[in-house]
Amino acid sequence: MGAADGMSQVQRLLGFIKPYSFRLVVAVCLMVVVGASEGVTMLLIKPIIDIVLSPSAQTSKIILIQGTSYFNHTIYLQDVLPHWIHNVWTVVSITIIAVALTKGISEFLATYFINYIGHSVVRDLRNILYSKLIGQSISFFHRNPTGRLMSAITSDIERIQIAVSQTAADMLKQSFTLMFLLGVLFYYDWRLALISMVLIPLVVVPSAKLGRYIRASSRSSQDKMGELNNVLQETFSGIRIVKAFATESFEIEKFKSATRRLLRVSLRWVRAQAVSSPLMEVLGAITVAGLLFYERQLILRHLQTTGGFIGFLVTLLKSYEPVKRLTGVNNSYQQALGASEQVFHYLDSEPDMVDKPNSVTMPPFEREIAFDHVEFEYEDGVPLLHDINLRIGKGEVVALVGSSGAGKTTLASLIPRFFDVTQGTIKVDGYDIRDLKLQSLRAQIGIVTQETILFNDTVYNNICYGSRLPTETQVHEAARVALAEEFILEMPEGYQTMIGERGQRLSGGQRQRIAIARALLKNPPILILDEATSELDTESEMLVQRALANLMAGRTVVVIAHRLSTVRRAERIVVIDRGAICEVGTHEDLVTRGGIYNRLHNLQFVDVEP
Repeated sequence: MGAADGMSQVQRLLGFIKPYSFRLVVAVCLMVVVGASEGVTMLLIKPIIDIVLSPSAQTSKIILIQGTSYFNHTIYLQDVLPHWIHNVWTVVSITIIAVALTKGISEFLATYFINYIGHSVVRDLRNILYSKLIGQSISFFHRNPTGRLMSAITSDIERIQIAVSQTAADMLKQSFTLMFLLGVLFYYDWRLALISMVLIPLVVVPSAKLGRYIRASSRSSQDKMGELNNVLQETFSGIRIVKAFATESFEIEKFKSATRRLLRVSLRWVRAQAVSSPLMEVLGAITVAGLLFYERQLILRHLQTTGGFIGFLVTLLKSYEPVKRLTGVNNSYQQALGASEQVFHYLDSEPDMVDKPNSVTMPPFEREIAFDHVEFEYEDGVPLLHDINLRIGKGEVVALVGSSGAGKTTLASLIPRFFDVTQGTIKVDGYDIRDLKLQSLRAQIGIVTQETILFNDTVYNNICYGSRLPTETQVHEAARVALAEEFILEMPEGYQTMIGERGQRLSGGQRQRIAIARALLKNPPILILDEATSELDTESEMLVQRALANLMAGRTVVVIAHRLSTVRRAERIVVIDRGAICEVGTHEDLVTRGGIYNRLHNLQFVDVEP
């Protein structure tokens, strides 16, 4: 990524800061006060040493020495100031306390405001990114690993947060501090100040090169963190399989490999970041050594006072701290740019499924779903469905059967537009589904899948998911019809019982009946059942089949099943083989034909002699 891209990302980040402009202006003004306070502190060094700490200092009057180290001008203020501040100790003490208080209060408020802005910006950015990702199509999630998406929302944005809060506060403070300290240096001795500034390019140029290296390393580090998150997500979600196959050691080694890759990449930018401070120390030592020799000659020739020399030296050493800190700020800034690159990449990703400008709201389903010469492919040149022609009338139950990988689930997934057809059209009541508003289309479709997705929430809220403000009576009725109310009432807190992540506290049959209750409450006219009973034991399957029968009543249903016992009652059975429809008929018709369906039937129901 070049400098132009980096500036573009900075401009985009600044766009998120715009709503908080007033707080930013206040914070900047307060940081100016902090920097000025540092400068005033350095200015006090010369009068303290030359006047306050001098044995010949006149305590009865205040002496202000102005000008450069080559000429002095003394002003007596005893005749114009109140009597209580005639003593120089009093003035210096009050000034020191006042400056410290001013600096402390200003720095506290400025740091708070900047961190408020930073955390608010990150909250806004997280919300926008999450909304963007959740609006993407199913194919987007197929292309992007879950761990990488999680890493973008968590750790990538965390680095941006550090850059726009802590790092930004430090940058403002150190920048204004350096500005005022340079002013003090020029006040003390402008010639030496100019000589000292010659060393700045020796710091800036290496820092810029290190920054680009750190940015690239940061991007790689975030990629490796995404891989690590993916390993965690897969292992924890599949912990039952890990335990069942006793592969804990294998998973541990896989995790260790991911952490080793992350460590190698992380150490790259650590090395680049660590070299900045020693570089500043060496340059500072060279500068101080030359300065001591030069100032000694001036003092011997009475062209500089001891206080002036010490003031310049302390100010110069003090100015190296903000320069060094600003180098660290640049490193953190580069890390944030590396992390923000992936964040903005996701923000710029356009959803595959969007409503057309002239799309219409789907009216209530009345007649049929029609597939006309439909073809589909996940990858260019690799077709999965071929010339699908199918009519599904209102209230009809149609079963899709076939071998694994034949395309049954893909065909059903085209109805709610999880994917768009490559060729041909799918029409609902004569409307091409691509001309309908997605939300209105999916609002009339209910889905119960083989992998029941429940959330770590109460039974009640899981049943309500996707339904708008149902009454308690409606929720209970849906659970009753789904044959779930009996086991729900036996749970410790009934409908308010937490069911754990992915419903792990429930059995497979119980999870399916909760999913059926959820579909019943939504009350869709079109229903897709995708292997809804394939993982259940006989008793659970019987209960779920009864619940499904209640759910299917009066609806247009597409059933996908490997178990042919679940599709015998379908009005039509569509056999799919290698992405094409090869047989259509009732169970009895297809068995007597002796085709693919008959072969599948015999494999499941006919005992074969050895």
